[in-house]
Amino acid sequence: MNLRTLTYFAAVVEEGSISRAALRLRVAQPALSLHILNLERELDTELLHRTARGVTMTESGTRLYQHARDILARIDLAREDVRGHAASAVGEVVLAMTQSIAKVLALPVFQRVVSELPRVSFRLSESNTGHIPTLLRQRQIDLGITFKAQRDPAIHEEPLVEEDLYLIGPADKGGNTDEGNVTLDAVARLPLILPGRPHSLRELINDYARKNGLALNVVGEVDAVPQLKDFVAAGMGHTILTQASVQAELGDGSLSARRIVEPVISRRVILCRSAEIPPTRATVAVQALLIETARHLVDEKRWPGRFVGTHNKAL
Repeated sequence: MNLRTLTYFAAVVEEGSISRAALRLRVAQPALSLHILNLERELDTELLHRTARGVTMTESGTRLYQHARDILARIDLAREDVRGHAASAVGEVVLAMTQSIAKVLALPVFQRVVSELPRVSFRLSESNTGHIPTLLRQRQIDLGITFKAQRDPAIHEEPLVEEDLYLIGPADKGGNTDEGNVTLDAVARLPLILPGRPHSLRELINDYARKNGLALNVVGEVDAVPQLKDFVAAGMGHTILTQASVQAELGDGSLSARRIVEPVISRRVILCRSAEIPPTRATVAVQALLIETARHLVDEKRWPGRFVGTHNKAL
């Protein structure tokens, strides 16, 4: 078993066919079949179920594929890191974040990476915050932004920004979008449209309500933030979001926001990466730009919240 064999095996699994994998690898199909057969003999186990429609993994094949993906990913990371060490950062970096954070952070970060890290291939991915830790563990992304501490030794976390939550409602008839503060007790009595469980925002709101002995008047559940805002603007009820999530609507006068107090409800925006593999030079560079961008956005009042990160600290 060597890197070439693992590469061949992974390609066959991913293509679901020895013939398609042979085309992808530019290897003769008989030679590729022989490599897989020799691998099975070496490991003394069947790795693939072969059918007329292609191949599927056996239980042993699934375990080997997991190892192969991890080993090949580490080789790629090492290659990119060493290749870029003597000069500028080089390689691919994938960053995942939720839609609500993307509205305030995605464009400024993307602009800076394109401008300042021209040799980095940067990809932004939108994902539910609950999926991001899994994507990190599976090596599908390099950096992720979540709202809930994982307390998982496989994930390294760095708090970035602390945001307060606001009661979001239709703008009043006078066009006033800033109505001051509102107590959580008063919020609980209003008709609320909130994300469904196990959405991290819903869990946070539920925790605060439970700790304060309050029952929320939830009249409907909508997970997507754009639809939440549309329903509130149409007068269907109120919702609870961060101020950053509704900046555009506050600007055009379609929604209003009141800061929730007694108690104040806040959430932390957390930057994460895998703790099981060392970050590449490219990942570290993007990470530093992201932290610096978050600080600037907060300082310039473009991201309502409090910066709690460490300036330009590598995770």
